[in-house]
Amino acid sequence: MALNIIKKYLTKSSCYNSGGRINPEGIQIHTLGTPQNTAESLASYWNQAGIQACVHYAVDAEVEGKVLQFLPENYRSWADAGYGNGHLITIEGMESDYMKYTSGANFTITNVEKFKADIKRSYNGMVLLCADICKRRGWNPLAKLKNGLYLISSHNEGRLAGLSSGHVDPTHVWNKLGYTMDGFRAAVKAAMEPQIKVGRKYKFTVKTYFREKPSGTCIQYDKLSSGAKKKAKKLINGKAKIKVGKIVKAREVFTKPNGDIWIRAQNDKNGWLCVKYKGKYRVK
Repeated sequence: MALNIIKKYLTKSSCYNSGGRINPEGIQIHTLGTPQNTAESLASYWNQAGIQACVHYAVDAEVEGKVLQFLPENYRSWADAGYGNGHLITIEGMESDYMKYTSGANFTITNVEKFKADIKRSYNGMVLLCADICKRRGWNPLAKLKNGLYLISSHNEGRLAGLSSGHVDPTHVWNKLGYTMDGFRAAVKAAMEPQIKVGRKYKFTVKTYFREKPSGTCIQYDKLSSGAKKKAKKLINGKAKIKVGKIVKAREVFTKPNGDIWIRAQNDKNGWLCVKYKGKYRVK
């Protein structure tokens, strides 16, 4: 699933033209509260004067990874009637055409399978979007703000803290699929880390020894393939290290019980490099 952010500023909306600006310090998660799964439909409705609502991003529930950006991130949104408006990047997750609200946050589901598919797409899209925002801004999605809220919080968590209006989103929708905010934050953190897979290329950020096997004997520079030699540095003792900034294709991946991850960089079953050591990644 790839993230596709499309800028679609709502320049006709009262929120966009209000002139409010913020210095974002975190993210606030919402779901729409209306049985609608496309972000385009929300853009059409909100992009007019007099609508008292607008967020920075809307995540589609019909098309995987599709996100519409309604406001620049430094614009004040109209999302939670409280702390979120003045301090947070706000994200609206679209819901589903296959639900029908009865009263308040209560709703019935007209097609369980299609409802779950919509909410899953919306949830996964928000995970990727939050990971993108946190990487760009150097934020830790598991951190907490000075007021006690998590850096990534929900409208419902803001309500419980007495900082937002009395809405319970996204809890009332997510609990149908077993999703929680703690699980969401963990998923964002995981999405920010390199996903080590065979066939992918990785750029090293730390000088690392070539080894005969994971945690095995260091390889002598002269035993490397010609291609590997171009990416390596020969040490005084003749051993070889990958240079910082060099890109290596993972031909095999091995994960140790302690969580360390190794990739094989050569075709001859040789030339292993450690890409994750003691919880820290050595590659991008």
